[in-house]
Amino acid sequence: MFFMCIFLMMAFVTFGQKAQLKKADSFFGRGEYYEALLLYNQVVAEGHKLDIPTQIKVGHCYYNLNNIDRAFEIFMGLEDKLFGKDLFVYASTAHKVGFYSGAIDLYKKVRPQMVERQSQIDEMIRACEWAEKNQTFIPNVRVNPSSLLTFGQSFGIQYYDKGVVYSSASEAPAKSKKEKTDKQGMNFLNLYYSEVSPADGEITGKGRLFSENLKFNFHVGAISFTPDMKQMYYTKTVRVKGGDSKLKIYRVTHNGRDWVNEEEISINSNTSDNAHPAVSPDGKLLYFVSNRPGGYGGKDLYVAEIRANGSFGTVRNLGPDVNTFGDEMYPYVSKDNILYFSSDGHIGFGGLDIFKAEFVKGEWTNVENMMMPFNSNKDDFGYVIDPNNPRFGFISSNKLGNGSTDAIFYVRYSEEEVKKEEPIDTEDIIIESVMTSGFPSSFKAKLTSTFSNEPVSGASFVIKDSFTGNIIAQVVSDANGQIDVAIPDKYKNDNQEFEINISKSGEFQPKTIFPSIQEVKDFLQSGISMTPIFKEQGLNEIGESIVYYVGNEITPDGFKMLDKVAAYLLNNPHVVIKLNGHTEARGDRAVNLNTSQSMAEKAEKYLISKGVSSDNIIPRGYGERYIINRCVRGKVCSDKEHLENRRIDVVVWRFK
Repeated sequence: MFFMCIFLMMAFVTFGQKAQLKKADSFFGRGEYYEALLLYNQVVAEGHKLDIPTQIKVGHCYYNLNNIDRAFEIFMGLEDKLFGKDLFVYASTAHKVGFYSGAIDLYKKVRPQMVERQSQIDEMIRACEWAEKNQTFIPNVRVNPSSLLTFGQSFGIQYYDKGVVYSSASEAPAKSKKEKTDKQGMNFLNLYYSEVSPADGEITGKGRLFSENLKFNFHVGAISFTPDMKQMYYTKTVRVKGGDSKLKIYRVTHNGRDWVNEEEISINSNTSDNAHPAVSPDGKLLYFVSNRPGGYGGKDLYVAEIRANGSFGTVRNLGPDVNTFGDEMYPYVSKDNILYFSSDGHIGFGGLDIFKAEFVKGEWTNVENMMMPFNSNKDDFGYVIDPNNPRFGFISSNKLGNGSTDAIFYVRYSEEEVKKEEPIDTEDIIIESVMTSGFPSSFKAKLTSTFSNEPVSGASFVIKDSFTGNIIAQVVSDANGQIDVAIPDKYKNDNQEFEINISKSGEFQPKTIFPSIQEVKDFLQSGISMTPIFKEQGLNEIGESIVYYVGNEITPDGFKMLDKVAAYLLNNPHVVIKLNGHTEARGDRAVNLNTSQSMAEKAEKYLISKGVSSDNIIPRGYGERYIINRCVRGKVCSDKEHLENRRIDVVVWRFK
């Protein structure tokens, strides 16, 4: 009878998981990737292993939700199983994470499989080749994150009065999930206003709701003002007949007190999207984005005359010099009549790049990439210029983190004139040999488990340039846990630092390290350890414990964590742990190494005082070798960011 109950319970769980997967597949088929991903991940959390086709769908979910880093990791583990469209998306993912050489190989591999996209694939290959040769930053431009909070998404920003207007979600908690989130799981956005300092172009003070009359139940943003600031155009998500949603452009007028008389403009349609309005500096033209039939690709840029009575003239496509097979979005025309826009179809670094075009003989032409730091391998868009000081401006980008969230960045040109560096074309060039023998030729290491010291095979190993975020190489550890990655000559310099991401999904905790090129050789001797995911939840909780310290003193929260570790070890005396001490990357390296060892020993003494046997504890100091954020030596970080690295990691080492 007992075994019959167990059998029935297992059958019920299996049936439930199949129902969840069927529901997830339904969401996926409708393009509701956020809801689909929630269900797929729920099934995995319940212990069910997804089949290959479903794992590929999970990768597509992350890709469409713009979590490019996670999508790349999933597709990389499935590379031999990808064909056709799936392989093309993987190539696009490699492109968007800045792994240009890998993306070129993947594009070439998928090209024979997709005859209908071969011309597009050829353009993507050219873009990757161009991006590899144009990694230099414009030296007199600074692009840094602003203090504006958009809570996940940005629909651009515009100057108004003494500040800026932008889209943001409310900080107030949602009354219900359906009320406040879209299909991507993002909060709906309304318009907010923040003041800007005329001295440095940066945000001052906290944002406030721009207008009580402009609060809506769906997204609103991508705005533009007329030159006299008396009218505003904006984009709004609208339900149309049949239940579908479309983007439409609306207009409101300021009556001296608030924005009133909302009206939908005539260029809209119930069958296509119309968005991202941009009024010309003279107020006579409206530029906008649309995916209406007759364009050159996905979304194109269009223009229409704004007549004296407020009506609109004939809509005209900006033509093939501006529009491509991809998407062109976020137009903006400056006072000196330069068109700025974002595109993923022109030659660029990956994702959306910001471009500029000139108006010559009645047509927009001479399109140029704005280069780095305006652009990155992620999405960069919505460039606007301060009307009172052209040295200042703002852009939006998802270059921070994994790509799933946007942030607003301020742009600042330095006052000195710097000669512009011309982009390097994609023709073959000859580079003279440079002596690089003083640096390691490759990154060699052995991956082992922190628990058993056994080699970790099949782990994903991705090396990035920590400065640009571009992927340098990717490999998978062999049967002996070994990895061997050649370091290209252009990365062999005194200031080079790397970001290395190591993962083996479902078996080990992911790990990120930030070594300098001088520290690369250290890993050949010491190897790299990975923390396993245990079946027993208690072991996972202990193995993920972090004890923080400030100066040479463990914090009160750190002692609380040690109390939990002590309680677990007293109840499980067969478990042996390591206390791995770490410091931030400041000051003398030798002092840091000694500090990390002394703090690990201090934690050991505390555990012993609680009754834990010394046989159950191994203290080890590693100095600044394992930085957990981007605050490597030489990087400017706040004290709070540096303190994140002053820690003692608790690692389950072995069983007695």
